[in-house]
Amino acid sequence: MNKDKALESVNEIKELMEKSSKFVSLSGITAVLAGVYALVGAYVVGNLLNSGNNREEIVMTASLVLTASAITACILSWYKARKTGQKLFGKLTYRIAWNLAFPMLAGGLFCIALLLHENYGLISSAMLLFYGLSLVNVSKYTYSNVAWLGYVFVCLGIVDSFFEGYELLFWTIGFGGFHILYGVLFYLQYERKGDK
Repeated sequence: MNKDKALESVNEIKELMEKSSKFVSLSGITAVLAGVYALVGAYVVGNLLNSGNNREEIVMTASLVLTASAITACILSWYKARKTGQKLFGKLTYRIAWNLAFPMLAGGLFCIALLLHENYGLISSAMLLFYGLSLVNVSKYTYSNVAWLGYVFVCLGIVDSFFEGYELLFWTIGFGGFHILYGVLFYLQYERKGDK
């Protein structure tokens, strides 16, 4: 009996240590919704490209997808942190924000440079690559499998850079398909147990 209590105490201590050193307020639903936003955005951009509309509308659509995804991530992370009794804003959150934002900011500026030089063919590759690098970079502060999603994005971005004319397809597969797949797997692995 004492052995079982000791083992239970060790497991509780381990769980508390992980919660304090890792950002565990991520949600699989966040990734699924980001994927859905990306699919809707890809559909809109596809229609804009077919109707010959200008690049400003395409940039606006991509910006809306990014903004909606970021707002959704913040709201659902706040909700999950509140539900589990965790503190959402602290040193760990700021570390995560910086490690995610820095590569994405660098990638965003690089994409703007490509846009200004009218080198449209590599923009989707750069988005996939820099986002993947951001995920790998931030994975040390959260669930380790986030790194694997990052590796997938990096590989997809590299493959995309070799195929001209398929930019929207690769972008849709990455930001739409892989986000949805990852979100579902994340939910099944980490969140479904807690919902029961």
